[in-house]
Amino acid sequence: MFDPGLKIGQKLKNADVVDTFKCGNMGGMRRSKTTNTLVIVSDYTKGIYHDKWIEGVLHYTGMGKNGDQDINWAQNATLAACGYNGVDVHLFEVMDAGEYIYCGRIELVDKPYTETQPGEDGAPRKVWMFPIRPVPDNDVKKPPMFVFKDMDDFKARGRDVDEQYMKMVAAKKKSGGKSTYVPPVIPKPEPKPVFVVPADVVGKQIKHKAFGIGVIKKITGINIEVKFDKVGDKALGYEVCIKNKLIEFI
Repeated sequence: MFDPGLKIGQKLKNADVVDTFKCGNMGGMRRSKTTNTLVIVSDYTKGIYHDKWIEGVLHYTGMGKNGDQDINWAQNATLAACGYNGVDVHLFEVMDAGEYIYCGRIELVDKPYTETQPGEDGAPRKVWMFPIRPVPDNDVKKPPMFVFKDMDDFKARGRDVDEQYMKMVAAKKKSGGKSTYVPPVIPKPEPKPVFVVPADVVGKQIKHKAFGIGVIKKITGINIEVKFDKVGDKALGYEVCIKNKLIEFI
């Protein structure tokens, strides 16, 4: 596993990302064979892709600016197979142009799915969405306008959030850095009750939707560490796995 030596929330320039991961300097998905990593960038300043955080999961838009995306093409295929291809995936978010915020290593928490989004040319097309989450989970700064408590919250105020955000970006550029656009007030979610992993799950055999058969070796906070037959050791968010029915006990 590649250790970039970065702290969660650390801000980098594009050149620093390239130097650390030995990857390309362009695009939202950058594969490096030198470090055996895939760097993915969620850049909210460009308005091309429509990523969003729902219930702590980032729904990340795949690669391809125009026309229908292909999940078997280029780095879409790499990300789709990250649970068993041995490639470490690291996430950066860009909320201010040129500033890359390190969000840590991520993994898929559910199967990729398709939705319709406009391409760079404005024409509607099919895109692949990848539900991903930092592992272990963290509280790195996220753009409030793109963070939704649940799917109902997204349906209620997520329809025109991209347009609102681009207005804010345009206003910020026009004013020389100080935004004159005031985003809507986002209600602060009520504190989430502390989740406790049952102690008796240690030693039990499970079947994961993506990783297959494994045994829970230990509990670390809200995560479980599982030794899988085919992909080796993995740290998983127990609550996410149970809530999304990603694992079953066998």
